[in-house]
Amino acid sequence: MRISHLGPTGTYTEAAARRFDPTAELLPLATIGASIQAVRDGQSDAAVCPMENSIEGSVSIETMDLLIGSEFDLRICGEVVVAIQHHLVGAPGINAAAATTVYSHPQGLAQTRQSLARLAPNAKPVAALSTAGAVEASIKEPGTLAVGSEYAAELYGARIYARDIGDERDNETRFVVLSKEDAAPSGDDKTSLAFTVAADRPGSLVEVLQLFAQHGINLTRIESRPTRRQLGTYVFFCDVQGHRSDAVVRGVLEETAQITQWLRVLGSYPRWKRG
Repeated sequence: MRISHLGPTGTYTEAAARRFDPTAELLPLATIGASIQAVRDGQSDAAVCPMENSIEGSVSIETMDLLIGSEFDLRICGEVVVAIQHHLVGAPGINAAAATTVYSHPQGLAQTRQSLARLAPNAKPVAALSTAGAVEASIKEPGTLAVGSEYAAELYGARIYARDIGDERDNETRFVVLSKEDAAPSGDDKTSLAFTVAADRPGSLVEVLQLFAQHGINLTRIESRPTRRQLGTYVFFCDVQGHRSDAVVRGVLEETAQITQWLRVLGSYPRWKRG
């Protein structure tokens, strides 16, 4: 199996891809969009993309926007949850407290904000496309720091100046796996969907949510994104327990289609199990 993911080598997304399939051939690419396009083009069988973090919420707006784009034709076929442990790293032999710049993915910077203020008070946070790219940048610019993983530090020859600097414990990120087909029922599944409702009709969202409650379907996540077409209009993302082919879930989705303006079933897949 070939899996495309946000690169370069050493990102948390790569760790998620390895966890999803330890035997897969990995294809690191410059952007999330590129990793998804690789599936469409047949260069890879699946793409692993970040979705949400236990501390900061949505990790990648790009992932969410691509899922609801007019050209999106893939399905979510799996999910992976990865424990996130950030470290403060840089080139060997520098004074970390005197550094003027610290690189990381915006999520890495947000999740270590308080620790960075204490450990690197003079360092200006600078966003990078990935934590691995941030570590690589810090090596190329001695005197700068990065927030990244232990694996990335080892990969790029960086020194770890402070370990586990996340502001909150039990930091986890959920990744989704996209392919041309979703997964067959496993007996313990989740279905993701996106929909829009009438913006000017009171109770339109509640009407949708009540359908799932009335049929005993557990809603495990709900989030909104602007439609990008008109201020005050939103796309709602939901995860529900059950497979889209289950009789009850299938029936509720058919009812939902009747009372929403737009509905897309993003895919059904086995629920992630810890262990």
